[in-house]
Amino acid sequence: MTSEFFSENRKKLMERLEEGSAVLLYSGVAPVKSHDQDMCPFSVERNFYYMTGIDTQNVWLLMIKTAARTIETLFIDEPDEYTIKWNGRMLTREEATARSGIKSVCYMQDFESRLASIPGYRATDVYFAFGRLSMNAAPTRSEELARSLREKFPMLQIKNICWTIASLRSVKTPEEIDCIRKAGDVTIEALKHMLKSARPGEYEYQWAADYEHCVARSGLRHGFETIAAAGENAVMLHYSDNNCIARDGDLLLVDLGAEYRYYSADVSRTFPINGKFTDRQKELFTIVREAMDLAREKMRPGVEMKESNRAVIEFYKKALRTAKLITDDSDVSKYYYHGVSHSLGLDTHDPCDRTVYEPGMVITCEPGLYVAEEGVGIRLENDILVTEGAAEDLVGNRLLDVAEIEELMAR
Repeated sequence: MTSEFFSENRKKLMERLEEGSAVLLYSGVAPVKSHDQDMCPFSVERNFYYMTGIDTQNVWLLMIKTAARTIETLFIDEPDEYTIKWNGRMLTREEATARSGIKSVCYMQDFESRLASIPGYRATDVYFAFGRLSMNAAPTRSEELARSLREKFPMLQIKNICWTIASLRSVKTPEEIDCIRKAGDVTIEALKHMLKSARPGEYEYQWAADYEHCVARSGLRHGFETIAAAGENAVMLHYSDNNCIARDGDLLLVDLGAEYRYYSADVSRTFPINGKFTDRQKELFTIVREAMDLAREKMRPGVEMKESNRAVIEFYKKALRTAKLITDDSDVSKYYYHGVSHSLGLDTHDPCDRTVYEPGMVITCEPGLYVAEEGVGIRLENDILVTEGAAEDLVGNRLLDVAEIEELMAR
């Protein structure tokens, strides 16, 4: 991404805000792992990155919209030789400007005085990116700063900018789509490597390691923790212990994705651990495969997003009867208990404010079947680009055909 991309994102955001609005976005800091160790690698707050292109810790972006213009300022840690000797290079003013397109870059020691000047620009509303998911989570730096501003400047109104930015992030540019496509390509190639390398009797983490090794060799990181769930573990949607044996005769469900320039692929596949599907496994796999095609067909402009999930449920009502899993339509939820889609981008579960499909959206298509009594979990997932016509599958039909999978694993 070029600095022009991030400059345009800031421009679009500020156009949606009223005069007298200020925005404060924070890059984040790595949480402490233990004692003097931080969690590595550092993962930047995605709304901040979307606005700046900077992935360095402890950087603030301040934007103020006045009657005449929008004032943009970055605040970074001042580089010092001692820190550089121990921890490596630090972000410079020149680098911050080159990445973001923001000309005004100050050091953190100027941050508080600049905050105190916000009311002087007649700003009344101050926006932060609040993303709290739990009442019991520790306060974030943004929450702490918002509390401080509210106490010192009670005339200021503290507001949340997350859903305004989510609206911008919901539709991807061609550059963003290319990043997701690249991540998907690496993911599939790494999966092929895994299928050629792993064997029955190895642990789930060994199957995952073969995949992750190939991703690392490609120079990419992982968008999220790899799920490698063998047998009955696959009926748990977010199983990630990966510490059980992959037994001969069982299926292995993997849910994973490489990350390119912070844009993640999200791919799920299900394989026979010994390289050969049983007749029953093939029957259930084929049902999920057909459901995937039906859901993808609904992913067209103007169609409500819930229609793709509804198509899967309606199909399962018939298919699961034929497979002798249900006798009543209401029992579908026992075997399919998640939605078929979510938005994808800088976050694996990218924020999205749409209810209707729109060109430029990238969403997943991931029907599944989870038959606990048979120790079987099957999920197939690709990344879909909504276009003016039929949806474009950014991953394609790779490793979705029974014959292709068995042939590859036979090698």
